[in-house]
Amino acid sequence: MQATTKRFWTSKTFWTNILAIVAIVAQAQFGWVISPETNGYILAAVNTGLRLVTKEEISWGNE
Repeated sequence: MQATTKRFWTSKTFWTNILAIVAIVAQAQFGWVISPETNGYILAAVNTGLRLVTKEEISWGNE
């Protein structure tokens, strides 16, 4: 069975990581800082969870 593909901007994992970047920058701006280790653990756990429910491949170009 061949997996279907989707554009990267429709990926929950892509947007989760963009949100993580925004949150890390906001932490630096507003002084509410979570340790880098905790940030890493949280992001790894969320990405692992998303990976477990992902059914489609990402299409990066004109595939």
